[in-house]
Amino acid sequence: MRNSDHFRALLDRARRYCALSEQCEDAVRQKLVTWGATPTESDAVVKKLYSDNYLDDVRYARAYCESKILHQQWGRQKVLYQLRLKHLSRTAVESGMAAVSEEDYLEVLTDVAQKKINELQRHTDTPSILRQKLTAFLLSRGFNISEINQVITNIIKK
Repeated sequence: MRNSDHFRALLDRARRYCALSEQCEDAVRQKLVTWGATPTESDAVVKKLYSDNYLDDVRYARAYCESKILHQQWGRQKVLYQLRLKHLSRTAVESGMAAVSEEDYLEVLTDVAQKKINELQRHTDTPSILRQKLTAFLLSRGFNISEINQVITNIIKK
């Protein structure tokens, strides 16, 4: 009787956790460990969450990509790296990345670059140093070097 009550409590808690926001399997498993679940209980809870549609890797990857790229203004490389750390399947990651259109992505990159150029121009007079600092900043945000060069060239032409 004790085990079934404990399992139900874990399942209810995990359902509430997943209902608050999209979660990946890895995050749910980590929470279950902190809540005192055994590996067997964790497997059963996760299996039940998938069957009840509380967990969905593709849905999570899409929400994650949209949030990180469109709202937090990360580049694709950084988002891909973070999704790999969450042990999602390749198809889920590809589906998530496809959720953000190319034009939205380039708009985010252009906005981030323009804001940073405006900030750097107050402190830097030399165009080559400005370009170096901007490129380093955008690389740290996870944008690709070819995309960065394209956007910088377009901004400088204006």
